[in-house]
Amino acid sequence: MTKKFSRRSILRGTVGGAAVGVGLPLLDLFLNDNATALASGAATPVRFGTYFWGLGLTDTPAGGTRWVPQKQGPGYEITPELVAFESLKDKVSVFSGFRAIPEGRANLVHWSGHASILSGVAPTASGSFDDASFDTKVADALGGATRYRTVDIDASLSRAPVSYSTRSGKTFASPEVNPLGLYTRLFGAGFQDPNSDNWQPDPALMLRQSVLSAVKEQRQALMSQVGQADRIKLDQYFTSVRDAENQLAVQLQKPERREACSPPSKPDELPRGASVDVVNANTRMMAKLLAMGLACDQTRVFNFVHTSGASETYMAGHSKIYHQITHDEPTDAKLGYQPETSRLAEQVMEGFGAFLEELNAIPEGAGTLLDNTLVMAFSDTGYAKIHSIDNIPMFLAGGAGGAHRAGQHIHLPGEPVTRVSLTAMQLVGAPVGDFGQGSMKTARPVSEVMA
Repeated sequence: MTKKFSRRSILRGTVGGAAVGVGLPLLDLFLNDNATALASGAATPVRFGTYFWGLGLTDTPAGGTRWVPQKQGPGYEITPELVAFESLKDKVSVFSGFRAIPEGRANLVHWSGHASILSGVAPTASGSFDDASFDTKVADALGGATRYRTVDIDASLSRAPVSYSTRSGKTFASPEVNPLGLYTRLFGAGFQDPNSDNWQPDPALMLRQSVLSAVKEQRQALMSQVGQADRIKLDQYFTSVRDAENQLAVQLQKPERREACSPPSKPDELPRGASVDVVNANTRMMAKLLAMGLACDQTRVFNFVHTSGASETYMAGHSKIYHQITHDEPTDAKLGYQPETSRLAEQVMEGFGAFLEELNAIPEGAGTLLDNTLVMAFSDTGYAKIHSIDNIPMFLAGGAGGAHRAGQHIHLPGEPVTRVSLTAMQLVGAPVGDFGQGSMKTARPVSEVMA
């Protein structure tokens, strides 16, 4: 039978009785007809990320809104609090009317909303989820072929780092909190330029992989000597070891060329502060670095926090933080809404618009990086003044490699937020048939946005 060669094939033989392997260059055999990508299509992988901001958007006591479009389906109008992504509206789907269902449990302020979206379960306590966040399922499906299974980022400049990504429900990821840290993570020691002709495996990684292999080989002997409780702990541990082994193996293979990859220069440190303009500047800089990290295939999954649920941001020159304003500011009788709160919401959304612009700025294939990415953006609440978990603003942005039929407004009052979460997972190919528990359990994605 004729051997079928691939980009990863190695010519094996012996020299002086010792086994040797010789890698192959990027032959025409491995390219598509236009010689622009691998025949497998691996040059334009689908990426996925979450984007979170605190305090929702502006509803009114009379039932109006500053963010929900009147028109449903394609061609929705841009409302005052969606202006930030107007130039990209055809790549963004808006979801309104969806709610977190507490299942008789207390509405845990600035927690129940996003905990339900991410875990599919109404939480029993603030500070923890009752199941893993769904981004970990996506990371397991998409992240195994990259240097980092997922990258977590907190641009909020808050006093304590913020992440809502968790596998256990109790312990959350440790995010990068400034541009320099993110740059070092993505492009510092260990980064291999996929377009360099001088690639060579890192000896330190080779040593670490051999150590992990040795641990793996002794697993069975150790497992036979411990009790049931320790076997469960060891099984979890060795699962992590296997994951680490797989990630190391990726770094010991010459990466596929990525035409969109152009490693950035080291960034300057930005001034720290919770003023919304400073947070937005930090968001844009970290989005720029993340976008190039995605283009260079350092990761395919990310979680980005703009501000925490009880946001500490404020407008420059003002004494009150955003969270306090949402509660203290009266509703203007003539306008029918809180004007200062709405101005802050518009500025917070400028961060989201900047984030999408940076992903859309990188050409990739026939489109942009954003066209090959799906970003699920959401908040913790609908109407922050009363801590509502109805009508939580949710968005899906990007093309997901052609799977997302974007540019639509989907309005489904009372439907569980988990339908949008399930839709996101299925759009990027995660093998998930249903999501959530209790009244929020669903096997019904929002099919209108699925190509």
